[in-house]
Amino acid sequence: MRITARQIELFQMAYRHRSTRRAADALNITQPAISRAITELELEIGVQLFDRAGRKFEPTAAAHSLNKAVQRHYQGLDRVLEAAGKISSGTGGLIRIATVPAVADTRIAVASGRLMARYPDLRFDVDVLGEQASVSALREGRVDCAIISSDPGDPGLHAVRLADLKPVAILPGNDPFAGGNNITPEELAEVAQVMLPPDSPFRDAVERMFDDARISFQVRAEARTQSALIWMVAQGAGRAIVDKAALHATPGADVRELTLKARLRWPIRVITTSATRDAPGLVRLTEELQKSGSHS
Repeated sequence: MRITARQIELFQMAYRHRSTRRAADALNITQPAISRAITELELEIGVQLFDRAGRKFEPTAAAHSLNKAVQRHYQGLDRVLEAAGKISSGTGGLIRIATVPAVADTRIAVASGRLMARYPDLRFDVDVLGEQASVSALREGRVDCAIISSDPGDPGLHAVRLADLKPVAILPGNDPFAGGNNITPEELAEVAQVMLPPDSPFRDAVERMFDDARISFQVRAEARTQSALIWMVAQGAGRAIVDKAALHATPGADVRELTLKARLRWPIRVITTSATRDAPGLVRLTEELQKSGSHS
């Protein structure tokens, strides 16, 4: 890998100013010289460092990771080259994730944890947000991907459907239906529900299921994560519908799992910008999440 100290210097200036023009002014050189150096650096590393869609010039996840490596090893170009190689292969660098709560402490935690154990120089930071807030964070460059339910339908964003979560009904051990194998929405609604918050797309899907069947239901309590729902149900607070995979994250919770006799699908998608859709670290994360979905 042929990276020069001059390319790193120009990259850092462009990164700092978020503009090739302002970076060129600061260094008293021409703007094309900055743009050419960054393009050559991107070609050498094999990943896009800046999102240039429209009038934007926003650093990508690879750029953030490369800048950290430069700051950490500013006196050793060999170490910077090593870090760049790991970013290029998706085995190093920082990936920032915004995710809806329903999968934060289950699928996202498991997938990112496995990858970090496999690749010690790869790091994932996870922020738990609502669906719209996750997409906003992605558009504003505060995260590198958003894990949500719906497809934003934005040509500047890239959506990959990872899986359909498998909803099941859970009941406390002393519930009259606890000895059964399945339960209908009508039977489920006979007892108050413990649900995700109203801004959750998964809560919305559950409410639509009840509404389509013209079934009234009572909400006993709300919790931000599915793990919290499971523990509430285990204490006898009510009944709930959760992702089957969430039960593996709470092995000590005494709940009974019943098949829900209703058509209820909870899609989950990873959203990236079009510029970073092929970033190696994000590709690894997507593949790991798809693998987890096929095993759930």
